[in-house]
Amino acid sequence: MLMFFGVPLINAKRGWQDIISLVFVVVPIIIFVMIVYVLKEGVTVSNLRSLYLYLVSFVSLMMILIGLIFTVQNLMDVIFPTDYYYDTIPEKSEAITEEDRRIYEENQRKNHENRRTEKKKDVAKSIAVVVVALPTFFYHWRKIEIEKTEK
Repeated sequence: MLMFFGVPLINAKRGWQDIISLVFVVVPIIIFVMIVYVLKEGVTVSNLRSLYLYLVSFVSLMMILIGLIFTVQNLMDVIFPTDYYYDTIPEKSEAITEEDRRIYEENQRKNHENRRTEKKKDVAKSIAVVVVALPTFFYHWRKIEIEKTEK
């Protein structure tokens, strides 16, 4: 368990959700430090542009990392499904008819298919995050590299 001054930062039950929450704590701190640096050096268009480029690069890099983590996690859910949803045939005062059993089994099959479809959609969503963030990161990082070589 990841601890910070004795306080657990990542709960074993929630896992990667805690990492995302941690990112939302770390990002404002980094933004604050960068703004203080820019103000200390003097506010110029060049400094503000560099601040913007580094912030966008950082955020897009975090999106790539989180997207990759969720892609792997969601792929594992699709490849190795675990079905924690157990349901029994509802009890009635009179005997369960064959029609009730057939309807119940059909609903169970539909629920199972819906869960599989949702897992596949989760994979697509996490891949989409990576696909959107990658060109954003490379574009802004390339701009940073160009500005460094010009100086």
